[in-house]
Amino acid sequence: MQVNYKKSLKLVVLLISSILIATVSATIYDYMNLNGTVGVQGMSLAWLLGADNSTAGTQINGVTATLVNLKGPPNGTRVYADPVELNNTGGTATSFNVTIASITNSTGVGTAVLNSTYVKIYSMNTSALMGTVTVWENGAQGSGVTDLSLPANNVWRFQWEITWKSTATTSDSIAVNLKIEVPVA
Repeated sequence: MQVNYKKSLKLVVLLISSILIATVSATIYDYMNLNGTVGVQGMSLAWLLGADNSTAGTQINGVTATLVNLKGPPNGTRVYADPVELNNTGGTATSFNVTIASITNSTGVGTAVLNSTYVKIYSMNTSALMGTVTVWENGAQGSGVTDLSLPANNVWRFQWEITWKSTATTSDSIAVNLKIEVPVA
């Protein structure tokens, strides 16, 4: 009796393939589920237009306030006393930090000819200075303020003070992004 090796090899390959398929098919799975409901969180802090809102070009869209028209003269300081305000509509004090997220040198020389930019935060209820964000000073980015606590039903204004060097021109600018960091309880 002569054994046909080709047929035997094919039969062995088919047998091994069927065993592998049966093993894979026999795998049992346990399933777990993760369900979530995604909603909108109410916030106790809200931006308000300040008295200088038209001069500063203040625009408010939800949690974002944008000041599109802040300018200052060369070799001089411009103060926007009340371009935007922060209101605590909640029933308790709200703690937060103000950090400098970014300063973008829009014109390539803006920061070289910028002397300083400060954002001073004043209470509209007591007129007290609550903190100062040094955005830019002495050729470098400054620092934010931490551990501020805005009492319930109080409003604070964000005063901008911009000082350009004498070499600044009307084409110089920077873009500033400040973040209000409110810890979620």
